[in-house]
Amino acid sequence: MLKLIKKTVYLNRYVLTALSILVLFSGCQVGSRPRLRRSDFFGNPWGMRFADPNNLGHHCLDHCRDEKLGLVYTCRAGFVDLGHLREAADRTYSIAQTTYKNLMQSNTNYSYAVIEPSHYYITLAYPDHWQDYTVQERGFIAQEISVQLGQYLAHTSLIWHEILTWYGFSSSWFFSENISAFSPEDPYSDVLGTHLAATILNEPPCFYDESIYEQVMTTRIDEMLKELDVQPIKIAKQALEAVKGQWYDGGYYFFVKMKKRDFDVGFDDGIVAPWQVPGICLDAEPQDCPAPNLGFLNKYGFEVHIQIDPVEFQKGQIYKVLGLKHSDRITPDIHFPIIIESIRKKAKQLNGNDVDTPDQDETALKPNTTRVTKDD
Repeated sequence: MLKLIKKTVYLNRYVLTALSILVLFSGCQVGSRPRLRRSDFFGNPWGMRFADPNNLGHHCLDHCRDEKLGLVYTCRAGFVDLGHLREAADRTYSIAQTTYKNLMQSNTNYSYAVIEPSHYYITLAYPDHWQDYTVQERGFIAQEISVQLGQYLAHTSLIWHEILTWYGFSSSWFFSENISAFSPEDPYSDVLGTHLAATILNEPPCFYDESIYEQVMTTRIDEMLKELDVQPIKIAKQALEAVKGQWYDGGYYFFVKMKKRDFDVGFDDGIVAPWQVPGICLDAEPQDCPAPNLGFLNKYGFEVHIQIDPVEFQKGQIYKVLGLKHSDRITPDIHFPIIIESIRKKAKQLNGNDVDTPDQDETALKPNTTRVTKDD
């Protein structure tokens, strides 16, 4: 994964024990439901916003004016949508906190919603001697498990968001978001955000204190973008112009025609690969990102079963593809690949067999496009 600067600070044992006991007996939820952030690529009805890599503001779990959103271009990861990245990180944070609370209370079933109205139902099986651990020992294990499960479930919720928007779901309740469903920057920006949050939440101060999480996230986003060789706004605009006519056509929301969709969410090889714009950064090695998985559960002997109960209007269309009854629930690891393959097939009918690949002729780049080299 990315070579992030890790400054791990461990809480005093007695402080961590006290925090674990507080969560166990207080019954309150640590953390809050994540908030929606507006996308800033092809499907932005207000026009494109590009972010200045030197002025990204402060990351905020709640609303704040200082937090900057927009699109950046990186040599190693192509376009990164900061709205998607920040929201993915906060989904990870929120779900990890909810999971931790339930682990500390030894609940075998819990449910939650993220941003979309769909309900998630989680069933947990604990290791045989879970109750024999001290509260402190359970606190350490629960933190480790909840961070990784939070990342996996956040990744799941982000795939589900893309599926819903393909079928016309709108977070604003007004305009269909089909235009931006599985757009070329979404899958990578999303999974990158979950990894960034998981790395931070493995540090106890960030896990237990929202303000510290926000401060560290602010710093780590800057560090991560530098590692990916982020480019100035001028280059980002040129990269977008370079793929106009090949990845997409048109201008504002209602006039955009998507010609490319990225369905790579890690189902095939466990890797989410970025889409780089040919010719913009010469000889730049792509930075692949591992898709979260559930292999970590084996370490302590946990098992988990995940189901989604959609309440959105699009449920009928999706269930028709799956052949499910209205009372059934979606099991992501079984049903997601089927849904995405159905979407891919439809996208190919609309835009050709190469709709899901970034391939394009470098000679087709617009005149005067700047080509960044390692020495630039």
